Amino acid sequence: MLGFMAASVMVLGACGGTDSDDAATDDTAASDTGSSDTGSSDTGSSDKPFEGVTLKFGKAPHGEDEKDNWNKWLGEFTEQTGIKVELTQVPWDQLEALYTANFASDEPYDVTYQTSAHLTLFGEQGSFEDLTGRIAGEDFAVDRPNFPDGVINASVYNGKLYGLPFVVGTTAMFVNKDMFTSAGVNIPSSGDELIKAAKAIMKDQKAKGNKDVWGFYVPRTVADYGWYWNLSDVHNRNGDFLSADGKTATMDSDAVKGAAQYAADLICKEKVQPENGLYNREAAIELFKAGKLAMIQDEPSRVKTFKDEGLPFEWDIAMPVGYQGKATQFATTGHWTISAKSKNADAAWEFVKWLSSAEFNSTYNQRYGFVPARLDADASGGDEMLARNASWVAVWDGLRTSPKVNQLLDPYGQALEAAASCKTSVDDAFAKAQKQAAEILAG
Repeated sequence: MLGFMAASVMVLGACGGTDSDDAATDDTAASDTGSSDTGSSDTGSSDKPFEGVTLKFGKAPHGEDEKDNWNKWLGEFTEQTGIKVELTQVPWDQLEALYTANFASDEPYDVTYQTSAHLTLFGEQGSFEDLTGRIAGEDFAVDRPNFPDGVINASVYNGKLYGLPFVVGTTAMFVNKDMFTSAGVNIPSSGDELIKAAKAIMKDQKAKGNKDVWGFYVPRTVADYGWYWNLSDVHNRNGDFLSADGKTATMDSDAVKGAAQYAADLICKEKVQPENGLYNREAAIELFKAGKLAMIQDEPSRVKTFKDEGLPFEWDIAMPVGYQGKATQFATTGHWTISAKSKNADAAWEFVKWLSSAEFNSTYNQRYGFVPARLDADASGGDEMLARNASWVAVWDGLRTSPKVNQLLDPYGQALEAAASCKTSVDDAFAKAQKQAAEILAG
């Protein structure tokens, strides 16, 4: 699922969650939670004014280990502030439905993580507090200059800031360097170069007896958030699926259809990517790890995972390929929000400030590979690959937030999947998407 991004990651998000799309909703106490205390914010000692308050925290996970990590991190927060936090992991594929129900209840999560796909949708429904006044307060005066105006402003809708930006997402192309060396080709920087390199590698591997090797993979299905991985190519072509003023759908524009046609051609015409739906995102990752896939586009959070696992070949990350020399980074922005119904809003703000601190931002993003929203946080931890990934924010062009953006992504994703199925033309798929999008905007 930040002015630049997800998103989170995609998103994933920012948007989609790495290794965790099928995680079950799970209440997890970071420390001895006891019963929820909704006492006023002036309880406790002067150095811990919120001592004994319990906050409910909802977040979709970015990794399988996130639950264990939060147990440690939230325990540290409780020790510092006296505020107890109950974590609920919200599965990405059930996120909107579960949040909708939770926000309508009498005791919603006090704090949640929201990508730009849902931030203003829920915000405009009255679910989140407008944080404009809080970030202008004295207790945030030292932190505020570390958040670039561009990052903050991109998350503002109709003058309201429904969430404090936390991370900007990026995507990376993971490459099997041994395959490139063997085939005598270079890592591509354009779509045409990618096709040529993929074909050369597939031919070389087949000649060496390594059968069933594919050149490239990136998700194109609705289930794996195909839109998330495709929109950077739309932006590379100087387009988008929604007009700048947010009033007109442009699903049938040349930029959108051009990016979709390229995606479909990799599967249907060039045959360097497996048939759509044959492998889901996680299965494709296993192909890459097994030396059966030369290139795969995914989230940078995989960097630490791959290094921890020790892949049996040389590998690296590269910028996802561009169109005619232009390459942008796409993802969603990740934010921390406070419930408009929270009975402990000031304690929730204390938690949001801690979550957004340079120290925690560095800790979290060194693990999950996102780019911090603030300038004084270090996401690399000395890792050269992650430092390189962070530098790609210079060409970040992420998802614009608006109340209906998430609804519009449904017809976009469905059209992309249909086109990549090799059974429906791009023109037909996106003509249908344009009609659906116009109805959504008019509704």
